[in-house]
Amino acid sequence: MKTLFTFCVILIAGSVFSQVTTWQAPEGFASDNYYRVKVNGTLVPVYDTPIASYAVFDFSGEVNVEVNTMFDVRWVDIRPLRTGLKPTYTGDNSFSFKLKQPENLSLELNGRIRQQPLFILAGKPEVNRPLKTDKNVIWFEGGKLYKDVKLELQDNQTVYIEGGAVVQGYIFAKGKKNIRICGRGILDGSLNKDNPTCNNRFIDLRDCENITIEDINLHNGTTWQVALFHCNKVKINGIKIVSESGSDDGMDIFRCTNVVIDGVFAHTKDDCIAIKSGGDYPADQPTDNILVKNCVFWNSIWGNAIEIGFELYSAEVKNIRFENMDVIHVEDGATMSIHNAGQAHVHDVIFDNIRIEDSRQKLIDVAIFFSRWGPDGIQDPEFIKKNYLWGAWDGVQKIPAGKDAYHSQFRGKVSNILFKNIQVVGGLMPFSVFHGFDKEKNVSGIQIENLTYMGKRLIDLESAKIRLSNTVDFNIK
Repeated sequence: MKTLFTFCVILIAGSVFSQVTTWQAPEGFASDNYYRVKVNGTLVPVYDTPIASYAVFDFSGEVNVEVNTMFDVRWVDIRPLRTGLKPTYTGDNSFSFKLKQPENLSLELNGRIRQQPLFILAGKPEVNRPLKTDKNVIWFEGGKLYKDVKLELQDNQTVYIEGGAVVQGYIFAKGKKNIRICGRGILDGSLNKDNPTCNNRFIDLRDCENITIEDINLHNGTTWQVALFHCNKVKINGIKIVSESGSDDGMDIFRCTNVVIDGVFAHTKDDCIAIKSGGDYPADQPTDNILVKNCVFWNSIWGNAIEIGFELYSAEVKNIRFENMDVIHVEDGATMSIHNAGQAHVHDVIFDNIRIEDSRQKLIDVAIFFSRWGPDGIQDPEFIKKNYLWGAWDGVQKIPAGKDAYHSQFRGKVSNILFKNIQVVGGLMPFSVFHGFDKEKNVSGIQIENLTYMGKRLIDLESAKIRLSNTVDFNIK
């Protein structure tokens, strides 16, 4: 199927030129069960998942987005709130709004975030498109459905999933260099939805270098979706993730170095992103130099939105920065978390300019503990049943009597962590917890600068709802 283009030129003072690009889906894959979406009068395919629907298009200039829905509409929240976008109601079942720049949006009807929200995933026009004739390019053509794909990549290969292509399967590589996975199409996990034991990750790259993953859409993932193990020099740009399945982490960055993640939209049931340092690698190989920026996250009822942990087994996890992020919902768990279940020293981490719109449990969670996911974790079901710590954390276990010293040897530290310009702009104020394992394996050097709730600056533990345990050198201002 060919890509559809619509051009609109308005020849008046301050003339406006706009271009919309959308793609026809394989027969039967798109749906109008819940929504019909038009952009400047062009019909855009809508894809349904069990938790949300979404529409994907590119544009330049200014466009008018029209939405018609099966639902009776009395109110629409357009998130992230920082966009300031407001709908114009054009009927009981329809509304519209204008876009002047690319955005990843969540449109939520009648205050019900689980009543099939609509995600508008609007990008800028495509550049640096690979050549279909290049022998190193594996091309999935738009408008086609590809089933049971198991694709192992070699050095210098590019996978291009054209807009409108749906690829049901997974992509993997080990020990390769110069890999690019890109396009406007879809990696689909729907075939795995009835198989809870399926561990096929959409993208699984191990010991690879110079990796780019950009702009593709991940649909109905059933397990970790982008999983990178011991990779170096990685760019993840503009991918979109829509899923609601146990253990469906959006991105797992495992013992990697020199990673930049930019402009990702993620709705997941489990962690939107988890930075880890497990695996069978020497302890002196760290997780180091990770930058995550300009993302929009919605974390559902498992996991955390922005997570470092649990599996932190290298000697160091360091130089990690999260900046300019919109966290639109955290239905359970933490918005920002460092969960150290291993022996790593986690240090030099910055959370800067994070906007939180709706966080239902924890805002900040920094903890060192004995967990089933630690190197000394106990997996015996009877032990788990008797020793589960029914509290603020998942997977955390009580220390058996007399075993404190034994389990302390497997614990690390957390130090030199900065939270700056953290803005809670909606919902109730969540609590925060800083919890060291003991006086020696502690949390230290925590700095909170300019934490606000609904515009009011919070400068003490009580108003910020912070609980400290085995934490030293803590400052809030």
